[in-house]
Amino acid sequence: MAWLWLAFIGAVVLTGCTPNLGSSTRGWSPAVASQGMVYVATQQGQIKALADGGFGDVRVQWTSTGGEEQVIGVYNPPAVGRELVYISGIDGSLYALDKDSGSLSEGGWVKSLGDVPEPIPLVGGPALDEDRGLVVVGSEDGNLYGLNSRTGEERWRFTAEDKIWSTPVIAGGRVFFGSHDHNVYSIDAETGAERWRFTTGGTVLAQPLVSRGMVLIGSFDRKLYALDADDGIVQWTFDGSSNWYWAGAVASHSSIFAASMDGNVYGLDRAGNLMWEHDTGAPIVSTPALLPSGLVVASRKGKISLLNTNPGELGTAREISTLSVDPAEIKAPIFALPVDEGSLSQAGIQAGGDDQRESIYVGAQDGTVRRIQVKAAQVLVWCYDTEEDSPCS
Repeated sequence: MAWLWLAFIGAVVLTGCTPNLGSSTRGWSPAVASQGMVYVATQQGQIKALADGGFGDVRVQWTSTGGEEQVIGVYNPPAVGRELVYISGIDGSLYALDKDSGSLSEGGWVKSLGDVPEPIPLVGGPALDEDRGLVVVGSEDGNLYGLNSRTGEERWRFTAEDKIWSTPVIAGGRVFFGSHDHNVYSIDAETGAERWRFTTGGTVLAQPLVSRGMVLIGSFDRKLYALDADDGIVQWTFDGSSNWYWAGAVASHSSIFAASMDGNVYGLDRAGNLMWEHDTGAPIVSTPALLPSGLVVASRKGKISLLNTNPGELGTAREISTLSVDPAEIKAPIFALPVDEGSLSQAGIQAGGDDQRESIYVGAQDGTVRRIQVKAAQVLVWCYDTEEDSPCS
C-alpha cells in the first residue's frame, strides 16, 4: 500500500490540489495553546477557545461560527497575539478574531487575499510579529502577503514562482519560507524585498526552523538543508532520508531532529552528522515537538512516540513511551509551549498537571483535540470532541 500513498501525495503536490492527504478538505484540526487557553480550528468551520484547567478539566470559552466567522478548512495552527487570534483558511481569507470573545466585531477583521474572483486557498499558517505590527501568510496564488496585524491592510506582497504552502517564520527582521518552485526565500519583513533565495531539488512545503544563525528546512528532493540565515549559503545537507520532508525540523542547543515521510526520525549534530535514526512505522506529516522529557513525534497512523534524544545507538530503548489515537490520523503539527534550553533534558520539569510546558496538544482527523502530559510516560490530561462538542475519553 505504500506505493499508493506515495502516488497520491505525488498527485497532490504536482497538481497543487488542497492537501487532503486521504481525507476531506475540511482541514487537519490544528491546535495551539497560550496562557491557559487552547485555540483549535475545527472541521465544522469553527474556531473554539478551550479553557484548559488541567486533568479532566476542559470547557469551551467561546465558539466562532456563522457568516464571515466560519473558517472551513484550516491546516496549520493559528497565531495567537496579545489581542487577536489569526487563522488562515482554504477559502482564501485570513481571519483575525478577538481573543476574548472570538468575534470579528470587537476589533477583529477578515481579509480576502488575491486579485481573482475565485478564492485561492491558504494552506500554510500565519506568522505574527506584533512588535512590527505584521502578520504574514503565503497563498496558492504564489504570493506571500504582509498585512498590518491590527487592521488587515496590505503592507506588501512578494511573488514567488509557484504556490506557497509553507508556513513562514519571522526572525531577525526577515521572513523565511519555502515554495512549490523549489526555492527557500528570505524576505525583508519591513518591505517585502527579497534578500536571498536558495534553490533545492524539489518542492519545499515544510516550515523553516531558524536556529543559531541557520535556516533548517527539508525539501521533496529528500534532503535537509542548513542555510546561513544572512546570505542563504548552504552550510551542509543531510540526504539520508528515502522520502520527502513535509514536517518541519526542531532543534535543541546541540542537536537537530528531522522527521521524514519515510517514517524515520533523524537525530543530527549541529554539523549535520547523523547520530541516530528511529523508525516510527508510518509516514510523518506532523511537525514534532521538543519537551523537557524528550522528542515527541506523531506518525500519520496516530501513534505518538516519546523518544530519547541522547546520541548513540539505543536500539528499542530510544522509544521511551507510546500512545495511540488509532483509528484517528494525525497530520496537524504537534504543539508544545517553548521551554528554556536548560530544561531540555531527559529529567524534565517536575511540575503538576496544570503546567502547560510539559504537555503537547494534538489535533486528530476524527475532530478530537487532546492535551497529553509527557514525562517518562504519556498521560491523557483531557480530550475534547469538537464535532460532538463535548469532552471525550
